[in-house]
Formats: sequence, C-alpha cells, structure tokens
Amino acid sequence: MILDTVDRLSFYEGMHPLMGKVIQFLQETDLNSLEPGRIVLQGDELFVNVNLVQPLERENARIEVHRQYIDIQIPVTSDEEMGYTSASFLGKESQPYSPDIEAAFHSGQSHTWLQVKKGMFVVFFPGEGHAPAVTPVTMKKIVVKIKAV
Repeated sequence: MILDTVDRLSFYEGMHPLMGKVIQFLQETDLNSLEPGRIVLQGDELFVNVNLVQPLERENARIEVHRQYIDIQIPVTSDEEMGYTSASFLGKESQPYSPDIEAAFHSGQSHTWLQVKKGMFVVFFPGEGHAPAVTPVTMKKIVVKIKAV
C-alpha cells in the first residue's frame, strides 16, 4: 500500500512498466470533467474507472481484495476515508473470489483507516484488503486499474 500526493506520483514510475502512461493520463486530464464510466488506456492491461460514490459509513465498508490488478484510487471532488488490512490480517472470505468483478470480500472491519484528501492517491496491490468509499457525501473518484506483472 502506498499513500502520497498526486504531484509525487512520478516518484513511483518504476513500480510498473505502465506507470508512465498512468502519470501522463493524470497530468493531461482534467479529472473533474470526466463522466462516470470506463476509459481504456491499454486494453485490459490498463484502464480507468470514473465512479460516483454514494455516502458510506465505516461499518458498512466491505473489505475487498483483488488478485490480478493494482488499484490506484484518487478522490476527486471530496476527501475519502479508506480502510486497509494487510494480507496477513484478513478475516475469512465472506464472498469468494469472482473473476467477473475481480475481487473477493472478507469479513470484519479494516485494521487501519486512511484519510485520503483531494490531491492524494492510494495504491493497493493484489492481496491487500481495502475498504474504500467511506464518505459523508456523494463524490467522484478515479480508480486506475493496472494488470499486475
């Protein structure tokens, strides 16, 4: 898991061969103007989901785990709280892995809560539990999905 500000994203360019494309997209795109939906940057290997997130409280935030994709989550119109649980502390699966949604869900509450302000990003790697979208207001967020190598 990585938590940092978007203006420092270039420091992480070496973490994946497609990070250069991610950085270019984020530098050249007005994220506020994006409509909800999927933006394909390189087939199934790199795409962006633009989401409108409804208000959610911690106790209703489910822990999700991906196997194939790295998530880069960026709140756009509001701050967001995200839960984090390392792989070694995940509870039992409450919903088995589904390739259709590329996620499994785990029981319990996240062990750590991150305050992610506008202008920040979080990277969740495959196997790391995260409970995103805790927010008191409807908000726009960007989730960059990078196929893990």
